[in-house]
Parts: sequence; structure tokens; C-alpha cells
Amino acid sequence: MNHNNIIPRAGTHPGRLSVIFISISLGLLTGCSPMGHTPASRSDLPSSSTLRKACPALAGTRIDASEIGLPSGAAAITEATLRSATAGSSALPEYCQVLGRIAPRDPAAPPITFQLNLPLEWNGRTLQYGGGGFNGKLETALGPVRNAPQDTPVPLARGYVTLGTDSGHRTTSARAPTEVAEFALNDEAFENFAYGAYKKVGDVAGVLVKRFYHRAPDYRYYYGGSEGGREGLTMAQRFPNDYDGIVSVVPVIGWTGLFHGFQRHAVALRRGGWMNDAEVETLGQGVIAACDSLDGLRDGVVRNFMACQARFKPSDLQCKSNNEATRRDDCLSTAQVNLVETLGQRYTFDFPLANGLSSYPGWLYGAEDVPGSFGQWVTGPMPPTHPVSADPGNTSRQYLYGDNFIRYVITRDPAFDLMNYRADDYAARVREVSQLMDSTDPDLSRFFAHGGKLIMREETGDYAQSPMAGIQYFQSVMKALGSKVVDHSARLYLSTATTHDGSGQSMTDRRTLPTSHDMLSTLDHWVAGNETPADVLTLSSKDNPYGQGTQLMCRYPDYPHYVGGDRLVATSYECRASR
Repeated sequence: MNHNNIIPRAGTHPGRLSVIFISISLGLLTGCSPMGHTPASRSDLPSSSTLRKACPALAGTRIDASEIGLPSGAAAITEATLRSATAGSSALPEYCQVLGRIAPRDPAAPPITFQLNLPLEWNGRTLQYGGGGFNGKLETALGPVRNAPQDTPVPLARGYVTLGTDSGHRTTSARAPTEVAEFALNDEAFENFAYGAYKKVGDVAGVLVKRFYHRAPDYRYYYGGSEGGREGLTMAQRFPNDYDGIVSVVPVIGWTGLFHGFQRHAVALRRGGWMNDAEVETLGQGVIAACDSLDGLRDGVVRNFMACQARFKPSDLQCKSNNEATRRDDCLSTAQVNLVETLGQRYTFDFPLANGLSSYPGWLYGAEDVPGSFGQWVTGPMPPTHPVSADPGNTSRQYLYGDNFIRYVITRDPAFDLMNYRADDYAARVREVSQLMDSTDPDLSRFFAHGGKLIMREETGDYAQSPMAGIQYFQSVMKALGSKVVDHSARLYLSTATTHDGSGQSMTDRRTLPTSHDMLSTLDHWVAGNETPADVLTLSSKDNPYGQGTQLMCRYPDYPHYVGGDRLVATSYECRASR
């Protein structure tokens, strides 16, 4: 693996590069386990007793800035502790837990902290975990990866070296726990959040892995969802030689456009669009009435997501009287209809962003009245306020994030009211942020050329970010590189009627939907075993893998259409194109 210094790519990309695919040796498949994770040859590794002694000796280790592929301060290991194996549902193996810090260049910027977990029984692979939201807390990389079935051992227990970071800041504002983007006032801290921290921590981890095991990893993977999904795509685009495989789930790809969408929705909320729980239920039932049967089955689940866009009309739910004094829960006011319609519309800029984009797509319909969806992300439990409530639980996620984005990232005025914001007034800063944050470069030719594999997953009931952003990005990659190249190295799967956090529920009988799949094994089989993923994957239930049936997760552009039989069994469906 080449870890030479790489200059981060600018927002625009050069012409299409020639793609040379490097064949993967199948020698590592000997003795491959059912999970597809082959332990590194014991003859290549120090003995367990040697590693036990080597673990505490890592404390105090210093890694010079010259070994990090971006301008940086040096890294220092603050703790190295040998952890005993644990049993139970969250079993972990014996491993060396390493905590460290990477010094900033700017004395006013916070350090990057990270955790590296080195199992004594190593499978020869490293797995870097992505973050979430605005990050701001240390990702320990000890838990399950996103959407993993409940009965799947965590990656560390499967032999992976795992690592995570706080992305170079901690959310510890003395003023309020809602000030999650305050760090962005410092340029280096924001650059680390954009891309720098993940590259720097990955490089430091590579050095430590070599020192501990006396050999480099066979494969390096990145796995993240939401903000972590954006990070994964950023690594493929900016540092294409660093990773062999990436899983990117519900990535916030067009970050700048997304957060402008949040600001637009916040304005609609403040202008009377807020809904209580009963009104959100009315919205959900309106979507079900219009779209439930489009997938061949009336069960409170919208699977045919694109057809629903044309079928459901928010105006059909508008109250005949718009008098607030006679407001009813079984219909929506004009302001509430406007909020829903606004969500479905594209946000357009008057100037280009990174990679020539000038808009962000609207949201899809299909999971409004379920936990973790419209009520959490769009409306929140209470009407929004300015300043934002000091209790983050009182405010919708979109409003909280959009408010922080405008105040700390764009205007850099903590007292600014987002109701007064116009993108054109801050065009230069908006473009600057887009160049740093937006993971929209479709030229993945260098990542694919060395054998890199990418698996993306979108949830069509996602009200945090628009699933159309991921779909349109994948389309742009196919346009830039051709379907043959993309088919060899990338997949996009669609989990229908699933929320941002990877859960799903019928909007009529409230049955939990199967939404879990072991994407890490799917990736590892592809990279290490040269086993091309199937066009159709099977989903199990996250909380009860054997009690709630199974479902299909189709490859883009398809959805599961009911063809007859037990509705709880995946074989009763077939994948069809959603139009």
C-alpha cells in the first residue's frame, strides 16, 4: 500500500484517467472462514506473548510529522493498555488498546485524538470507523458497524485492527450543548473535520501496525455512515491509494447543499410549518394512502419510492379552513403543506459549488410516521426557537444542524439568525466550504485502478439527508467512468422504507422491518476473495434476526416488489426498477 504524501484533490477533477485493474491473489483464501476473514499467517506475526509485552511499550511512542501524509504536528501515544478478552453478547478478544493525539500546526487548534485497537489474533486487515453528525467525540471503534445484524461479532472480535478518531475536536462548549459546530471558527479544526483527521489518523495507525506486528496490513478498509459515509467517499476521492475497500452508508455527500436545505426547512418551520405528533401521523397516512399499493402489497410500507414521488401530493392533505383557531390534527395547514412541498424540491444555488454542482436534490416520501424519521429530523418535539433551545432534545436535528452551520461555518457569527440568511451574500465562503466538505468528485478512477472496491447504501425513508444525493452521485460516477468500469468496482444498494439510522417500521401495523446486512463481510469477500457481490442482498431484522422475517435489498435502481406468498419472507418479492 502506498502511503506517500498525497495532495488533496481540489473540487474539480481532471479528465478521465485510464483504469488499470490489478488482479487480487487468491492465495489468502486458504482456510477462509464463513465470515470471509482469514487470519494472517502466524509465521508472519510475533507470538502472542511477544505482543503482550510489546503493547505497554507503545506508550510514549512519538511519530514524526514526516510520516504523516498531510501537513501536521507529530503524533504521540498517551496510553497503551493490554485488555483481557471478554465474553457475552459484546465479546471482545484480547487486544492492545492504544490512545493517542496528533498535534495541530496552529497552537489555537485542538489536537486530533484517536483510538487504535490491536488484536493479538490479527486477520491482516485494518478497519477505520467513520464518525457522525459534527463528530466531536472519540470513536472508540469497539462497537458494531452500521446496519450489522445483531448476532454478528464486532469487527475487533473478527480479527480486525480497528481505529477511530474525534476528527480533531470535542463538543464541549461551555455555553450550551447545542453548539456542535463551534469548532469551525478555527480553520485547521474545520479542515481536520473535512478530511485531514481521517488521513492523518490512518497514516499514524499504519505506522503503529507495522511496529506492533512487524508487517503491513494486507487490506485497509473504511466503514462509515452519514458523516462517516461522507468521510469514506472523501478518502476514495482525495487519497485513492490509501484504502482497498470502503462501505459508505447514507453519506452526506453534498454537505454544503444539504445544510443549506436544512436552513431552508428551518425557515419554513419558523413560518408556521411545525407539526405535532398527530399531524405527522396524518402526513404519514396520506403517503400510505397514495403509495402503499405501488409495490404490489398493502402493508404500510412504501417500497416503490420513485413512483410515490409522482403519486403523493401534499396539497391533498390541506385543511379546508386555514384558521388557526379551528386547526385540526387530521389535516395540514397551508404552512405545513408548504414545509412538506419544500422538502421535496431541489435546493438551487445561483453559483457553482465544487465539481460544478449547483443544487441539492429534494427528499423522497415513504417513512414519515415512524421513529427516527420526520418527527425527529424535520419538525422536532417542540416548535423551534431563536436562539436555539439549550436542550438539544427540544429541537429537530435539521434545525439544530442548519442553525449551527449558518452561524459557525458560513457567517461565523454566533449571534446570527438564520431567518436573515441569503447564500448569495456569502457566496465566496459557501464555495470555500464546498471545496473542503463536499464529496462529490465522480472521478474514482485512481481508487478503482489499484483494485479499490466501493459499496454504497441508501435508505429511501431517510429524512436526515436526501437518498437522491447518493443516487445522483452514483449516476455521475457511471457517467464519468462508464458502466463497465463501475460495475467492476462499485455497488449501490437501496434499503426501502428505511430511516437514516437503519431502522424501519410499517406505518399501519407498526411491524419492525428487516434492515440489517453484514456489509463488512460483503466488502471483504469482494476485496480479499474476489467474490463479486450479488445484485440482491438479504436483509434480516436488526433487533430480532429470526423473528421478523427477511427482505430484499436491491441493487440500484430496483426495489422489492411483492409477487405473492408470505409477506415476511424475502422470496415473496422480486427486484424491479422504481420509476
